[in-house]
Amino acid sequence: VTSLLLETLAIVIAFTAVWQAHKVAGAIYAVLILTAGPLILYAYCGKCEIRLTGCRHVIPGQLTRLLPVREQGPYQLKDYAGLILPAAVLVLFPQPWLRDNLTLLILFWLCLVGGVLQILLKVCRGCGNQGCIMCKLRN
Repeated sequence: VTSLLLETLAIVIAFTAVWQAHKVAGAIYAVLILTAGPLILYAYCGKCEIRLTGCRHVIPGQLTRLLPVREQGPYQLKDYAGLILPAAVLVLFPQPWLRDNLTLLILFWLCLVGGVLQILLKVCRGCGNQGCIMCKLRN
């Protein structure tokens, strides 16, 4: 759960930087946040074979219950794209505004990298989702 908190904190920091500088861009980023989250959950988490019984992230697995059901199994390029593209938008969109505030820029990247490292080093290590590339690389 702490990796999710770090990732969420990074997004809140980014939103704050954008909103403070430009309200319209902040509103656009808010829509992107509200769109990217469900897209990532549907594209990636919705395909996980242990999402309802053993999700190491806990919350995303439960949230997938609210989305249309997907067939579980090995991930395909479109599934990875559904994870990477929305995540890239969330990270890249606020960069111009974050660059204007060094403190927020540093906090954003510390939280983001900390969350990703925690996912890769802790969450993925104990995951049993045999369809995920991280599980295949680990074995």
